Amino acid sequence: MAREKEYILNESFKALLESIFSNPEQSQKLIKAFEEVVNDRATTQRLNFENLKNQAIEEIRQELVSKDLFQSEIKRLESLIYSEVARLEGIINTKIAEIKTEIAEIKTEIKTEIAEVKTEFSEQISSAKQKALYWLLGTAVATTVTILSSVWTMMNFMLESLK
Repeated sequence: MAREKEYILNESFKALLESIFSNPEQSQKLIKAFEEVVNDRATTQRLNFENLKNQAIEEIRQELVSKDLFQSEIKRLESLIYSEVARLEGIINTKIAEIKTEIAEIKTEIKTEIAEVKTEFSEQISSAKQKALYWLLGTAVATTVTILSSVWTMMNFMLESLK
């Protein structure tokens, strides 16, 4: 089994750590703790940089697969939405055509009814004119008879007076 490379802290970092504590013993303990952490002896599970790299690559692949899956799902939903919109447009256009047909039928019915009312109205006007004419003639005849009767009565009276 090959021994893994041991990392050593550089001197400027050690100087920084030594400046933190005034006691050199505490500084040495801190430097030793950092070396243990850097050389991966501070954990119970050894962390291998290759394993970390492989784990990161696997997570990135999973993320990419998730993105591809997400994008394909978005495209599928987009396609579904477009087809549903097209279906609804078809239904709307059909309903519009039905409504236009019904409107045309109603217009035809209204025109027919208007023509019937006009005809009936014209007939009633003609009938009223005819009745008015008959009434006028009747009144004229009655007036003429009344006048003639009055004249006859006056002539009889005058003839009776002359006798």
